Amino acid sequence: MKRVWFYTIVVLQVAFLLVMAVGYYAMDQFGETVHLRTAPVDPRDPFYGDYVILNYEVETIPASKWIGSEEVERGEKVFLLLEQEKDLYQLLKASDERIEAKDQQVVMEARMEWHDQTSDGPYSVDLGLGRYYVEENTGGEWEGTDSRIVEVVLAPWGQKKINSIQ
Repeated sequence: MKRVWFYTIVVLQVAFLLVMAVGYYAMDQFGETVHLRTAPVDPRDPFYGDYVILNYEVETIPASKWIGSEEVERGEKVFLLLEQEKDLYQLLKASDERIEAKDQQVVMEARMEWHDQTSDGPYSVDLGLGRYYVEENTGGEWEGTDSRIVEVVLAPWGQKKINSIQ
């Protein structure tokens, strides 16, 4: 009986790893591609190497585009409705309640960072795509550059990843 439990646990662990790996690559097949504007900043970490910090335009939400509740806690899930305009996706509205997308629109999940309630200022959210690792000793090329376009793939099951930076 102990052997059966042991092999069952091993098989479940392997199956879990396979599902994770297949899900990552299935995003390219089944996901929707979104192009977002960003401004890269290049830090260096001795343990992780060169990476670029990406600050997306859609992560700053003007109060006029916020349709959710007034008090949203840090870390709470928020939804951004993006619409395609030419080659880029632009923010239409954001809320802490799920939003339905129409044609040429997508919904991205993010986490609330902060909101300046004293002056009815903008809301700041985190898409969870703030770091992009680059080849060793090439991070300096990214620093100080103008805005770039990031290709993000959104899977139907909610996962997202950076495909490329142009």
